[in-house]
Order: sequence, then structure tokens, then C-alpha cells
Amino acid sequence: MTKSRRNPKLKLQHFINLPSEVIINIVSRLPARSTAICKCVCKSWRDLIRNRELIKNLPPEIVIEILSRLSIRTIGTCKRVRKSWRDLLQTRQFADSHLSKSVQGLVVCCDWLSFDVLAFADELHLEDPGVYYKRLATFDSCELVISIFEIKGSVNGLLLLNPLSSIADDYYICNPITREYLEFPFDAHMQRLIDIQSYEIINYGFGVSRVTGQYKVVRITNIRKPICHVYTLGTRKRKWRRIDPGPPLGKNKHSTGAFLNGCLHWFVEDSKYSNLISCFDLDTEMFSTYSHPPVSMFKSYEVLVALGDYLCICDNRGEHEIAFWMMKEYGNDKSWTKEFVIGKTPELVSDYGQSNGIVCPIKIFKDGHVLMTWEEHLGVNMLLNMFYYSNKTKTTTLFDAYNVFGISGAGSHMDALLFTPSFLSLKSLPNEFVTEFSYFRSR
Repeated sequence: MTKSRRNPKLKLQHFINLPSEVIINIVSRLPARSTAICKCVCKSWRDLIRNRELIKNLPPEIVIEILSRLSIRTIGTCKRVRKSWRDLLQTRQFADSHLSKSVQGLVVCCDWLSFDVLAFADELHLEDPGVYYKRLATFDSCELVISIFEIKGSVNGLLLLNPLSSIADDYYICNPITREYLEFPFDAHMQRLIDIQSYEIINYGFGVSRVTGQYKVVRITNIRKPICHVYTLGTRKRKWRRIDPGPPLGKNKHSTGAFLNGCLHWFVEDSKYSNLISCFDLDTEMFSTYSHPPVSMFKSYEVLVALGDYLCICDNRGEHEIAFWMMKEYGNDKSWTKEFVIGKTPELVSDYGQSNGIVCPIKIFKDGHVLMTWEEHLGVNMLLNMFYYSNKTKTTTLFDAYNVFGISGAGSHMDALLFTPSFLSLKSLPNEFVTEFSYFRSR
């Protein structure tokens, strides 16, 4: 018995006769090439796809999915296309969708005054690193009504800024992409204590809770004993809360609250706990400790950072090499692994055979290459250089960061920090007074 064959034209007719809103919903989910092919199916489909109704009648979730894949500059243009799009682009749903696809870049600060937000592709071109960098935005401290400040944390496109002026009495959170900032106060009692001591006794951390989604700033002051305060953005009281501190953290400036897995991490500087890392859980607001890698540590030459999905320690002590240790299983002290070692080039070693400055990893790329900064000490001044480590050739390539990034002021102080561009609006945080930058410049 022969099986009856179905007429393929009959099957196609079922699709052609679908209601127009269903066709629009289907076609809008296809890639551009497939959409172009659909124009050749029949005249009605061609007219439907060409018709502006295809765009106008797209479901909001599909518009968000499409727009969140566009560049920062194109998204800014889309805000002016139609009011419904502008409203969608201001929702938390769009901000979250865009953030999940956003590629990490850098925020670079020159002389604590001017800031540049840079984007780069998730790949490296070691012969010409400048090819993959594009300036997204730039702003300076006068736009925030303060003189100079330093960046103490970066989470989901938000920057924690600490004013260095003696007359400042507020911290700042800003989003360079949405052109917004907010202020929250110093604690008056703590400020009197800090004024007596050096600001280096303060350790900061900035992160977001995995459970509640609340953004929190942590400040740990070590004067006679450690004192810990937490400020939660968007709360009604707008006050610092004092909580039980962990072990003393000391004055290590290379231990700046590495944020990973909803926790902040610092080196413990107290001699009794010198082989530990302090971990603060932003959900439970409790401290715990992890052990170091199984080697002796001299923290003046170590850097603690979050590198990709791992907690990483960069050991600069060696005369001929720099070792990079990663905690391969988060929370497991036994999982520390020496991931790779790079040989020190002559400029990384002083005339006395000691480490000339500090190397700090910033970003690890898909191909295993690593972007790093190098703090070079020239007398009382400190300059920032940058270089790549090639996972393929196992070599390093130093480059002129000022020239590559197109930043004026070569030879002046410069800092660089990983930054993820985001459309998260500070206005979504309740009980906060949000101001827009007066002279924000976007490129």
C-alpha cells in the first residue's frame, strides 16, 4: 500500500492564511536574512513586512529584545523614534535585558578629574590594541559639583565615587550612560574620626545583593579597631548602619572590595590572620574568611580582584615572574590554582631586583588573553601603563594607554577599572534625589 503524499502547497497555504498579527509576531523573531526570505513567499507577506505596522505592532517584549542588542549610540537615537519606544527604553525590563548582553569595557580616570568610558570587543588584537576601543562617553568632576574624586567600585554600570576634597561631605553614585548621579552623606561621627587619621585607613566596597537586588556601599574603618558601616541605596532612612565587623583589613590599597557572587572581598592585614581573605555577604551582612593559596603572602605586592567568574590573587613578589592564582571553585579554599605565570620584562623590575610597581589583571577574554594595568613608581609620582598577556604565545605586550585610548595628559596620574555599560536608571531607586549631568558628552 502506498502512502498518500501531502501537498506542500497546501501546507504553505496554512501559513499564508494566518492572521496578520500572528505573522508579524513570527517574522519579528527571525534574523534579518530569514526576514528577507519571507518577503519572497507571497505578495501579502512582502507588503506586511514592508509596512510600518510590522514595527508599530510588535509586542513590547520583542521591541525590548531587539533594541537591547543595539549599540549605545543607536539606542539613544531610538528614543527619538516614537514615544512608546522612549517609554520602553526607560523601563527596568529594558535595562536588565541590555545589561545581560552588555560587553564589559573600561572607565579611565585621568588626574582624578576627567573620566572616559570605553568599550571594546570581546577579543584582542595584540599588534594594534587601539583597534578595539571606542569611547562611549566622557565627563569630569566639575559636572558633579566637586573638585576631584576617585572610583571605589563599579557594579552594573554604576560607579561609587569618593571625593578627595577636604570640604566634601557626600559620596556619589553615578551612571555615565544615563547621565545621572545621586549623593548620599558621610556619617558625621565617623567623619570626625577620619579627619584625625589618614584616609588610607578606610576600605570600601560596592555591590548588589543577589536576593533583594539592593545596591549597598560598605565602609570599613580601622582606627583602633575595625568599624563597619553599610549604606543601602533606596531606603527611606538614608542612613549608614553599623554592623559587627570582620577581622582588621589594614591599609592595603590593592585590596578594594572585589565583588563576586554577591560578596565583597578584602585581604586581612592583621598579623594574627595574615593568611586569610575577608568575605562580606551582602545578603546576610555577615563576614566569613577564606584561606590564601598555599604560599606565603606579602600583601604590599599582592592584588585581590574578581577576574571573570573567579577570585584572583596576583602575586608581584617574584624577582623574575608574576604568578596568578585563581579560586576555581568559589568558597573552596582547596581549589586555589596557579592559573598562569608571566615573566617580568626589564621595565617591571627595579635596579635593586625588586618589583617596580604593581601589576593588576583587569579582564580575561574568551581566548584566554588578559588585559592588565601596571602601576609604575617614578619618585613620588605613580603612572599607569597597560599591557596584554597572550595566552597563545605566553608573552606580554606593553602599550601606551594614553595614546591608545586617545586621552590627553600623558604622564599624569591615571586609573582604569572594569566597567559594564548599563541603562539602569538611578531614578528606579526609591527615596533618592537624582540629578542629571549638566554638560555630559557622549560620543
